[in-house]
Amino acid sequence: MRFIMAGKKVVRYRRKPKAAAIIFGIVLVYIVCFIVIYVSKAKVQTYEVEVGSLMNNASFTAVALRKEEVYNSSYSGDINYYQREGTRVMTDDTVYTVDETGRVSEILAQYTSGDGNKLSDENLTVIKNTLTNYKTEYGDNDFSAVYDLKSDLNATVLQSINENIMANLDSIVSSTGSQDLFKTVKSDKPGIVVYSIDGYEGITEDTIGNVDFKKTAYDKQNLKAEKLIAASDPAYKLITSENWTLMFPVTQSDIDKYSLSGKDTISIKFTKDNVMGTFPFKIVNDGKNSYGEITLSKYMIRYATERFLDIEIIVSGKSGIKVPVSAVTENEFYKIPKEYLITNGEKGNYGFLVEESDSEGKRNQVFKSVDIYKSNDESIYIKKTELSAGTAIIKMDSNDRFVVGPVEKLKGIYCVNTGYTVFKLVEIIDGNNEYYIVKQSLSHGVSIYDRIILDADKYSENEMIY
Repeated sequence: MRFIMAGKKVVRYRRKPKAAAIIFGIVLVYIVCFIVIYVSKAKVQTYEVEVGSLMNNASFTAVALRKEEVYNSSYSGDINYYQREGTRVMTDDTVYTVDETGRVSEILAQYTSGDGNKLSDENLTVIKNTLTNYKTEYGDNDFSAVYDLKSDLNATVLQSINENIMANLDSIVSSTGSQDLFKTVKSDKPGIVVYSIDGYEGITEDTIGNVDFKKTAYDKQNLKAEKLIAASDPAYKLITSENWTLMFPVTQSDIDKYSLSGKDTISIKFTKDNVMGTFPFKIVNDGKNSYGEITLSKYMIRYATERFLDIEIIVSGKSGIKVPVSAVTENEFYKIPKEYLITNGEKGNYGFLVEESDSEGKRNQVFKSVDIYKSNDESIYIKKTELSAGTAIIKMDSNDRFVVGPVEKLKGIYCVNTGYTVFKLVEIIDGNNEYYIVKQSLSHGVSIYDRIILDADKYSENEMIY
């Protein structure tokens, strides 16, 4: 602040703020506001459009039918199995032994207490895989799987011990001085040994019924869990052929949707381990229900212990532009009869004869060009910004009039290549829960490499994004 002498009076002179300080303050406020808006504004999620296709896999639960023979025991007593379940046995291979006297249990207890009967690396791997599969497949609605897990783990441990015993069986028998302690049961034919029964062993492709596909009524008896066996009780079963069948119920809707009618082969994926293959296929009908029938000649041993198998039928989807479902929204467009559309002879533009009033109130017919977003044999669609609602359109060489007003919603996406939302049309030709496949080269349509809004319903057209 300065003082100026005016005569004998001292006058205070207040200095004016400098222009630079004012400008700096304005810029500072702008920057602060911009930062606040940027930080508080929700981040825009975008997706770059690409060409692709969908695999519209159809999921079914199939019943496995095999050539199976159940073998009952001729003896009563303690049973010990000597073959790993799901492995191949040959004729005269020892499957199990039965101790009718009970003396062998004491001998085996002494024999199995030594260090020579530790679990092998192979057995430990089996146990690890069993636990992993249980963890992966467990569901709260199937608590009985806990008991199957217990039986499988016990059987693996016992099997390891029994394999060691079997390897030294001759020396054990010799040391006891008796040749009749064990009742040894051998396989009378080659096959895959399985230690469970479920009542499906006699069902064939011709006798299966709708009730057989109900998993809630399925009852599987694990024979490995039984330490004692009585004469005539089932001891094991053999799968005697590499050829087997998968059957699953289908509706007419399934047949039509996945084009199953007339197919003689089909590609499937086993959901459990993603094994894929193409196999002979046909649709069969029992007079009431229809079933898909897949004939296989491999992988039988892989799934020998399972009756119900989850499969996916691999259906190749159509190719086109791939966009997320969440990116598709709808906008309203005016719908106008196509017969009102005319061409401007001078420039070749498309438009309408619009009735307008001049300053004197006189009605005139004026050509109004429009940008046509979509058209078909009956109608054309234009943006609502092209004409005002209530505008009268004149039909060429006629007194017919159409009043603009009726609207129809068209599907599309918001493209943000330029920093603001631009609505582009989509025509869906295929889809699933996550993605749509839309038609390429569509007028006013989405193109490859466009950046589009993922959550389209949260935005509107011409909204600034960046």
